[in-house]
Amino acid sequence: MIPRRLFRPVLFLAVLAVISGLFTTATAAPPAGRPDPFPSEVGPERPDVIGRTLAPDPITDLGAPISSLTVMEGTVGHTSDGRDVVYAVPAGENANLNVVDLHSRQLLHVVPLPGAAGAWGIVVASDGKLYVGTYPNAHLYRYDPVTAAVTDLGRPIIGESFIYGLTADGNGNVYGGTYPNAHAFKYDAGTAQVTDYGSLDPVEQYARSTVYDPDHNALFVGISTPVGKLLRIDLATGAVQNVTPASLIATDIIDLDYAGGRVFANASGKLAVVDAVTFEQVKFTDTATGTLVLTYPLAARGVSGAGPGGVYFTTATTLNLMRYDLDANTVGTVTTPPIRMTRGAAIGYGWVTENGQQILYGLTGNYSGGTFRYDPIARTLAQWSSPFQYVPVALQHTIADPATGRVYVNAYLNGSTSYYDPATGKATVTARQGQVEGWSWGAGSKMWVGIYPYGRLQLWDTALPESTTNPKVLFSLVDSDHQNRPFAVVPAGDSVYVGTTPGYGEYGGAITVYDVPTNTYKVYRNLVTDQSIASLLPIGSSVWAGSAIEGGQGTEPRATEAHLVKVDPATGAVTADVVPVPGAASINELTIGPDGNIWGLADGNVFVASKTTGAILRTYTVFSGRITGHDGALSWRDGYLYGVSGGRLFVLDGLGGTSTILRDHGLNRLTEGPDGTYYSLLRLDGWTIPTNLASYRPPVDPCPTSDLRTNVWTGNINSHVLNRFLEYGCTLADVLPDAKAQWPSHGAYVVAVDRKLRQLEAAGQVEYWEGVLIRIAAAVSNVGR
Repeated sequence: MIPRRLFRPVLFLAVLAVISGLFTTATAAPPAGRPDPFPSEVGPERPDVIGRTLAPDPITDLGAPISSLTVMEGTVGHTSDGRDVVYAVPAGENANLNVVDLHSRQLLHVVPLPGAAGAWGIVVASDGKLYVGTYPNAHLYRYDPVTAAVTDLGRPIIGESFIYGLTADGNGNVYGGTYPNAHAFKYDAGTAQVTDYGSLDPVEQYARSTVYDPDHNALFVGISTPVGKLLRIDLATGAVQNVTPASLIATDIIDLDYAGGRVFANASGKLAVVDAVTFEQVKFTDTATGTLVLTYPLAARGVSGAGPGGVYFTTATTLNLMRYDLDANTVGTVTTPPIRMTRGAAIGYGWVTENGQQILYGLTGNYSGGTFRYDPIARTLAQWSSPFQYVPVALQHTIADPATGRVYVNAYLNGSTSYYDPATGKATVTARQGQVEGWSWGAGSKMWVGIYPYGRLQLWDTALPESTTNPKVLFSLVDSDHQNRPFAVVPAGDSVYVGTTPGYGEYGGAITVYDVPTNTYKVYRNLVTDQSIASLLPIGSSVWAGSAIEGGQGTEPRATEAHLVKVDPATGAVTADVVPVPGAASINELTIGPDGNIWGLADGNVFVASKTTGAILRTYTVFSGRITGHDGALSWRDGYLYGVSGGRLFVLDGLGGTSTILRDHGLNRLTEGPDGTYYSLLRLDGWTIPTNLASYRPPVDPCPTSDLRTNVWTGNINSHVLNRFLEYGCTLADVLPDAKAQWPSHGAYVVAVDRKLRQLEAAGQVEYWEGVLIRIAAAVSNVGR
């Protein structure tokens, strides 16, 4: 016990210390002598990092969990020795051109395209050479079937990342479109010179397709999102003309083809035909109904070149093989009953002469190498899968099953899903989800999944086989509410909350509240004007939402900083609106901390906010730089906040606020398995896309039931000394004598506290004035009384 004659002076000093402590900021240095939780691995400080970077590499590369086949477009050509072949570029890091013999169905060549991840443009020129336009490097490659060699012709338009919709003229020259500045260009095969026709629209970012008009030496270009346009370039003068018919209204004008003086276009999933001279939309007869129509359902990379009977394509929904008769100006199935493409929509065509007769060959579906042969005279169809090379695919999302420990991984664009089993180290392919933007576990083996590009929520029972109702589609927002990327999918009670970005060319994301028992939903759009909803956190009867300044793809942000808003899910009313980090572009993740407050990730900053008012209590900077709305994850463990953002894996002391960068590049997403292992998606050094799964094992927590209160308490008394970690996982409150133990007397507890504080003071882990306050608190507490 403190002697009575010393109690008042000590108490006075203690009060002064408490008052002084109230003015300590969140960024104040920790007490002298405080040990580093990662003492042996501190590396050099990086100029763009506030915190530390550790070495050696803390993550374990678990390999590529999904090897798949994604082909966006293909075409038919011929080798110098007379072989008929099909060309395709399966998407993947440092993608390869695949050359397959159409008749022997053998893979003849696999030729690297260094720097390419896939191809949206592929065409055979008049001299028989193949040209490929790629992404994300936007290079043009030329394949010579005589030498089986590829020449990298470089990037035709500096600053572009995608080449789309290649076409060729009769002199071996090649034309194409680009993203993100909607250029059209010509590559002259004779001079190797590039003609840039310029950025074709001040708003639109996609020049998605081109087709050469040999009758008038003109180039037609399809422009996409937010308003589809058909442009014509006079190649003699370079003049650009908007020739979009007034009757043709679409978001996208893609997959252009030319035949019989007409331009064929995929106008937002419908076949549209435009006269190449008058630029009027052509009406044609639907043979099934006998009526004149302006459009027809289309699911294909355009139509084939002209051949016996006209041009051919696959229709939407049924995937029947259809024919547009150029002479009769009609559309109908090629046979009765119809012939259906069983492997998907047509994604490439080419005519091959066999025994003096033209036969149509092509590819179908993006994911199986589907190939077909159609004889227009006999009206017979053969279908098979070509042996294109499967490759590790880009990964989009990951989530661990809290019950089984399986780690589910979804593929970008391809939409395949597999799970990694930590017990066996093996990955198993499961249901194809579509491209996952956000997912969360529901009850048992069920998962709520948000799918792009449909703005779709679906329910997947991972314990049941894939079927037409598993995954089960619950709703889609792309048509009704112009939402396409469900970044945040968060279940709570009888509701599932979904935060989305708007569709192409649109502004204003939304929060959708799905009521599970009634299978109904409400959509609240533009809660943060012109911004997307990137994160959600239900608390009580309200939902907190973090925004991102970005609009739909193809737009430039109108807003300048992200907001944190409190929303009434019953009405959509915004009851609180704050800017947690001025100038931050997005709030990517929200979570409840051990202190009961909201903790959020805004770009490279972690902020703490009141869960009632949203008032910002503290802010910690982990790294500098802006982050997109889908990049960021947070997870609490052992009183520390682990996160992944901007490629970095970091950990932040939840009490002291100091941060450590565990790995400074190459990671995306973060999920925790039931054994405490973290998993993330890994982009290998030198690569441009994440293809591998990685794991990280946090240090073992020696104090698994830590006291994480902000201040140190002795029983019922708050000492007002800031609690903090003395070593990884163990706080100052943890190492003090346990107030909940069965003490023989109050004095015994006070003596034990004093003895421990002497050790901590000697080690420099507790300041003398802090020890005084804790001793006073112990002395007046009810422990042992």
